[in-house]
Amino acid sequence: MTSDVPEFQTLNLLEYGSEQDIVDAALSYAQTQLPEWQPRTGNAEVVLIQALALMLAPEVMAIQMMPAQIVEQLMGLYGISRDPGTPVSGKVTITVTASAPIQTIPEGTRLRLTLPVTGETVDFITDDAAVIITTDRLDAEVGVTAEYLGIVGQGTPAGTTLDVVDPLPFIESATITTTFDGGTGQEPDTPYFARASAILARLTSTLVLPEHFQYAALTRAGVGRAKVFDLYDPVTPATTAAGHVTVAAATTAGQPLAAEDATDLETWMSSQALASLTIHVIEPTYTAVNIDVTVRATPTAAPDQVQTSVEHVLTAWLDPASWDWSPGASQNQLVAIVSSAAGVREVVDITPGFTLDGKAPLPALGTITVTVAP
Repeated sequence: MTSDVPEFQTLNLLEYGSEQDIVDAALSYAQTQLPEWQPRTGNAEVVLIQALALMLAPEVMAIQMMPAQIVEQLMGLYGISRDPGTPVSGKVTITVTASAPIQTIPEGTRLRLTLPVTGETVDFITDDAAVIITTDRLDAEVGVTAEYLGIVGQGTPAGTTLDVVDPLPFIESATITTTFDGGTGQEPDTPYFARASAILARLTSTLVLPEHFQYAALTRAGVGRAKVFDLYDPVTPATTAAGHVTVAAATTAGQPLAAEDATDLETWMSSQALASLTIHVIEPTYTAVNIDVTVRATPTAAPDQVQTSVEHVLTAWLDPASWDWSPGASQNQLVAIVSSAAGVREVVDITPGFTLDGKAPLPALGTITVTVAP
């Protein structure tokens, strides 16, 4: 019985190495429990065990691979990726015919190496163009690089002949001049995980940059909105305050934090901040927004449905839980929002744009009046 995934045949499937190992273990267990039972090829019990092993082995393999995949994904968040390897390279002497005074071998010419043992083929691409004046010589040495990363073709000795894949009939032969080398495979797990461990070991929880405080606040349970202001002291808001960092924080619903929660957040961030920084936590500033709009409905839309639709889109847009901290909106923005409501044909009249107050402004839904004109 062969593995479903040949490239992972040597992977230990927990305590089993392959589907056959699972079958052997199952048969051994069955015989210890039923000493009088003898497995025979083709009988129902053996066939069922073999079928189960075929289904189970890939699942066990996936489970074993999961920790490595989790580490790799985690390291990707820190910009650390596995070294993909390097391609095999070397020099090749290309000989041409004298059918023209000048023969040009283009850059990117494809040459193919057939490995004698396995019959596997590897394509090599010329690194540069070569111009041969046939009255002087009929050959030129060019550098070549394997098309793909890895070690396939590594160590191929000088004197080995390559096939010319591209339609260049004036090329008589291509022969390796120097032994192919330089290829490396993908970085193995052990050194990659060692690098990952080193990266994690040097990470620090100290909050330094302004964005550190914003993201730190969002990690706290109950905090759903956070906006950071560098060089800002709420006690002296009109001046630039070196060494002060202020975070405006709100709940996941966009509402102010309870006083004790805001104090706890400030204390927690201060305890992790660079010693020279002073941390403040403030509430957002809420401004009631009232909107009066008159629209015309499409011919097939009922007026009450249009009214409800407009109220819905405006309510969702003015939700402090999702507002983008902008200090207001223009009349054109209001028109665009209302026009997106289902059943609205045109906006006849609408409240002028509004301005939100405060350092960290959020809207508070006021009165929305929607009139559907005939």
